[in-house]
Amino acid sequence: MHRLLVGTATLGAVLLAAAPADARPASKGFFSEAGLGVTGLLPPHQGAVKAGPTVDLQLGYDLFSWLSLSVHVAASSHEATVPPPPEGEWLQLYRADAGGRMGFRIDSVALFAEGGLGAAYISSNLLGKVGITDPGERFGVAFRAGGGLEYQVLNRHYAFGVAGDWLLVPDFDALSAIQARVFLRYTY
Repeated sequence: MHRLLVGTATLGAVLLAAAPADARPASKGFFSEAGLGVTGLLPPHQGAVKAGPTVDLQLGYDLFSWLSLSVHVAASSHEATVPPPPEGEWLQLYRADAGGRMGFRIDSVALFAEGGLGAAYISSNLLGKVGITDPGERFGVAFRAGGGLEYQVLNRHYAFGVAGDWLLVPDFDALSAIQARVFLRYTY
């Protein structure tokens, strides 16, 4: 009788361990996301500005498990490589937009596409030397589109991810850039 009880308990433990685990429930609601990365201009303007470090922040709300709306701000710093003078100058590109993210989750991994419409501000008139900006031009309309991959850790509020975005500022001689970043997301 004792062996039958031990055998039954062992078999029960093995079956429980082999049963599929429930998918990790992701939090939904308000979220914040902070990222670090690099931004580089695309041709034909690539030669005027070196790739530089980027920081970004997103604040938003998950309407559904597959759709989020957010406000996104980013800033990148770049060394200008325009013909001298001056030499060794840096400029900053600031961006802000309102947008959304659509995606789907497979257990702890989510794939998403995102985009936004907003504004860009450039901190210097250095790019006027090569025709990217007009004299006195600092502001422009900005479009952002991209996607990425997110991994939800065991704590359902936190996720890490990688993302890439394409940026277009038509007012700055159709300046386009790409940004790659890693991020930490917290859902409240």
